Amino acid sequence: MSKMKNTPDSHNRVSFTTFIENTRNPELKFTVSTRGIRPDIEMGIYLKIFYMYLPLEQIQSVFGGTTFNSLLYGGRPTSTSYALTNEHLQGLEDLHIKLALTLSNHYFNEEVYQQSYSLLKHHHKSGNMLNIVSDKLAQRLRRDFPDYTLNASIIKNLNTPEKVTSGLGLYDNVVVPMDKNDDDAFLNGLPQKDRIILFGNAKCAYNCPARTCYAGFSQEIQGKPVAAHCSKGTIPRPDLGQVYFNLEKLHKMGFSTFKLIPDKSEQLVKEAIARTLQNAPNTSQNK
Repeated sequence: MSKMKNTPDSHNRVSFTTFIENTRNPELKFTVSTRGIRPDIEMGIYLKIFYMYLPLEQIQSVFGGTTFNSLLYGGRPTSTSYALTNEHLQGLEDLHIKLALTLSNHYFNEEVYQQSYSLLKHHHKSGNMLNIVSDKLAQRLRRDFPDYTLNASIIKNLNTPEKVTSGLGLYDNVVVPMDKNDDDAFLNGLPQKDRIILFGNAKCAYNCPARTCYAGFSQEIQGKPVAAHCSKGTIPRPDLGQVYFNLEKLHKMGFSTFKLIPDKSEQLVKEAIARTLQNAPNTSQNK
């Protein structure tokens, strides 16, 4: 099979309608972002609003951060206004959904590790996950907190079979960059597909050739001078908005676990939040 390129004429993107139909396959598992979470929305309600097309039983974990200001966070700017509270964490327990902390900062040393030690200890249980960029951090976690499932973050850019194979030697799972969803030859050639996590949808990172913002977020979180920024101003590319991938085809290739991000721009979501907040005072946690 020929290699698929990330071009307008050669891709594995589908319409939102087709994507929703694809998610109804009970063999698929999802880890979903909490980047739209708010303190005034319960966890079960959040999931039903932002992922209204997805059965809760197919959500394996949610990824994000808690109100603990860890210096190991990365991937996007942190905000306690959009972090998981104790009530959200209890909601996850009630729903039997695991927590995946995004400890994807580029920079690791003993000081930042000790700063986050209590966070790591508190959530250390079988099934909970950590999304990691630093191999040194992953090695330390293997020793100190062996019950965590370690995921190699997309930010590591493991975009060749050799890099993926190497990553699987240290991490339990590898998250593949979403632009590689269009490369059939690459995907078909990957080993241990049950340990590969693909993005089910994506935004600007999909067709970004640089992804320099990630390093900038890491620098900002640790109080370092921010030397890396979004590349949109220097490397022009089309604004594709939110894109959705052909989960049916990817599943037939052997993949069954997908990462999802919410689309907060959808008017339907905004209206659902407004309705929820109007009626929320006596709403109990979904179970």
